Amino acid sequence: MGKSGGSMKLLIEDVTIRKVETIDSETSVREATEHMISRSTSCLIVLTGGEISGILTTCDVVSRVVAKGLDPESTRVVDVMSKPVIMMRPDAPLEEAIKIMLQHKIKKIPLVTSHAYEDRLVGLLSLSDIIERHSEIFSKLWEEALMITTVIAEKGEFVVVATQ
Repeated sequence: MGKSGGSMKLLIEDVTIRKVETIDSETSVREATEHMISRSTSCLIVLTGGEISGILTTCDVVSRVVAKGLDPESTRVVDVMSKPVIMMRPDAPLEEAIKIMLQHKIKKIPLVTSHAYEDRLVGLLSLSDIIERHSEIFSKLWEEALMITTVIAEKGEFVVVATQ
């Protein structure tokens, strides 16, 4: 890569495009979790008729199935998956992906490319991969995100005081 110090714009595809695991929306949660375990993944992209319809994470399973005492055998993925799914293109700036992850409190973003008139799933961007491989970029963007939040709060307080 280039020299550090300059403003280097990394794209999502420069960081990682990982193999993505999918599951049909009508699958049972038990079968989905077995799939997660066998593939050593913490999330599955959910497909309905071949189209992306949601995302199922281990957190979804814990909070929406286990914590509620639902039967994983009779509960379908479609009933507990997260939706809608925020998707991005691999050639989008990594900085944008990180900002979206922080704003929406998500850890994974499916990557799609347009082919003919449909989106084709090509990979998965994971927050843990970014932190692991590019921690300096993440920490810089995290500081910027915190500064933006602080500035907005201060501005808000200032406006309230100024109108008195």
